[in-house]
Amino acid sequence: MIKLSFDGLFLHHLKQELQILKSGRLVKIAEIGDTDFIFTIRSDKTNHQLMLSFASDFARVHLTEKKYDTSSHPKSFTMLLRKHLEGYFLKDFFQYESDRILVFMFTGYNEMRDYNQKYLICEVMGRYSNLILTTDTYSIIDVLKKDGVGEYNRTMLPNAIYRFPETNKKNPLARSLQSLQQDTVFSPKDLIACYNGISMLAAEYCFQTDAVHQTLYQLIHETIHPVILLNKNQKKDFYFQACNNPVLEAYPSLSALLDQFYYEAEKTYTIKQKTQDIGRFVDRQILKNTHKIQKLNQEMLSAMHADEYRLYGELLMSYPHLKEKAASVTVLNYYTHEMVLIPLDAKYDIITNSQKYFKKYQKAKSAIHYIQEQIQKSKEEIEYFQLLQFQLNQCSLQDAMEIKQELINHKYMLAKTTKNVKKQKPHLLSYLIDDVVISVGKNNLQNEYLTHKLAKPNDYWFHVKDAPGSHVVVHSDQLNENLIRSAAMLAACFSSYKDSSSVPVDYTQIRYIKKIPQRRSCFVTYSKQKTIFIDPNPQIFATWKVKK
Repeated sequence: MIKLSFDGLFLHHLKQELQILKSGRLVKIAEIGDTDFIFTIRSDKTNHQLMLSFASDFARVHLTEKKYDTSSHPKSFTMLLRKHLEGYFLKDFFQYESDRILVFMFTGYNEMRDYNQKYLICEVMGRYSNLILTTDTYSIIDVLKKDGVGEYNRTMLPNAIYRFPETNKKNPLARSLQSLQQDTVFSPKDLIACYNGISMLAAEYCFQTDAVHQTLYQLIHETIHPVILLNKNQKKDFYFQACNNPVLEAYPSLSALLDQFYYEAEKTYTIKQKTQDIGRFVDRQILKNTHKIQKLNQEMLSAMHADEYRLYGELLMSYPHLKEKAASVTVLNYYTHEMVLIPLDAKYDIITNSQKYFKKYQKAKSAIHYIQEQIQKSKEEIEYFQLLQFQLNQCSLQDAMEIKQELINHKYMLAKTTKNVKKQKPHLLSYLIDDVVISVGKNNLQNEYLTHKLAKPNDYWFHVKDAPGSHVVVHSDQLNENLIRSAAMLAACFSSYKDSSSVPVDYTQIRYIKKIPQRRSCFVTYSKQKTIFIDPNPQIFATWKVKK
């Protein structure tokens, strides 16, 4: 579960941004997921999109400018919301104390032309998030996630009376600085236990100063500066203040911050969910070939006794006069002039045992070459699947589907359908630098298409040195310093060295790129290359013009 800093203090500040919705008319309710909705509210001659999400990992409320696919077959709860709220006006809204609960008050006329008021209660509480529609007396009309006895021992069913969560914690939003200073706290956990709606990020920030309560008061009342940051666990987080954490990106509003942060987070989560079968398959293949190499190494040790088998056969042939059948025999090794104990099969005579040792020798000798071939093949398989593993960790959903198609093409996976599907060209990421197109291949299908089919012989090819990475091609036979550094930056950032510094990137012309015989075309050799060292910085090309 994603634990982020959407706390009561955050909602307190976010509430100010939603003031533009007041007195607006709810013109449309769209369902964009099992627990996600877009409310279109027209206020002051402008349509505003209000995102309401109650997914466990992505629960939030904010204004959005992103485009989402809406469901063509909405659930019954969505239809009920449309029946009760579409056409109504947003009279007001309030945050319940300092909790993560936002209550919207809608007023309007029902089908009987009776004027009434209804509450839409948004509980943004992680896995306990819920959306409840009630009458003006808090009688539940319906609830998104029904529960007989839910969190805080509340009944979440139609016709029950909605009750706000009970807590012994104090509301810091309603306290003055002098009142806050009367409370004794000794640690961030004490602060969280004392006051409702405070995340660990805010609590730890307060204890970084000598004036804990004054810092908390300032968080509540001072100007906000929305940022995406790195928390103490070096994970991406967000808040309305940096709170002494490294800032990754600043935003003009909390809604813009949430809009971008969760859009990227949901996209990553969706990719992970839809590609986890591919990831598990790749992991299994690496494990299978690793175990295979271990087994082959054991067989190799056994096969290394081939010379010993040959010696036993030769020595036994020197003693054909030994007629008795025994489990072993001791003979003179005329190579070393030492006595050697040779195990025998008691069912056979000396000559037959000698012949059996010669057969073992021939079999072991042939096995060594076969085992070496199999070990090399397994190492190449591991290298290939480790490359796919790297590509899956940084791909888009479309890139992942191309990786899956590659596995199907190589007969590793079976296609789910036998229908003839028209082959499409791989989708390349391309940038326009100095009026020159630079293309990036993010998986093997894209790399092969880019390097061996699309690129011209005099185009320039870039790749990180001796590590998995993307093929980058500058579609020009002339390079300047900016093009070299730009292409090298892309090659370094789309490689396994993306978090390193001073990354070596080789570059040469396409005509010097050669496929490796009997290897997959994603592996190449090249010559007449030059090398540039560069520090990866993805933020640089994030502002470059993408060529459609």
